[in-house]
Amino acid sequence: MKLPSIKAIKAIIYLVLAATLISNLAIAQGSSSTGSSSTLQSAVQARLCGIISFVQAVVGTLAVVLFILGGVLYAVGHFLPATGNVRASMQGWAMGMLMAAIIALILFIIANPIVTMIAGFGSAAGGGSVSVNCSSSGSSASTTT
Repeated sequence: MKLPSIKAIKAIIYLVLAATLISNLAIAQGSSSTGSSSTLQSAVQARLCGIISFVQAVVGTLAVVLFILGGVLYAVGHFLPATGNVRASMQGWAMGMLMAAIIALILFIIANPIVTMIAGFGSAAGGGSVSVNCSSSGSSASTTT
């Protein structure tokens, strides 16, 4: 059985993220035209906080796993003889994993500001402003219409 390519997996991930963000923005735009805008905005805020916590959980776990695997591969690569291509390729894989872990850690740190910025695009288009502030004890957010 042939596994899907990395490009196909990336495309699927991008499509899922885009669909999620578009659906959230559509809910936010629809909330400004209805009478119960605060209820819909609180639903959008809850969904945005859910997206942030999901992204941080997945990316944080991925960063830790990549750091551990990259460190182990790099250490094992030093014990191999220098004559083969295996040592060089193993150290290359390890450096790639460590760089991916650093990128995942950066995404973990900036997940909340990115989602807050995307939520702010609705206010620029004439919709209600959604300010997302997700804390570890719960979700709190402020809205203005």
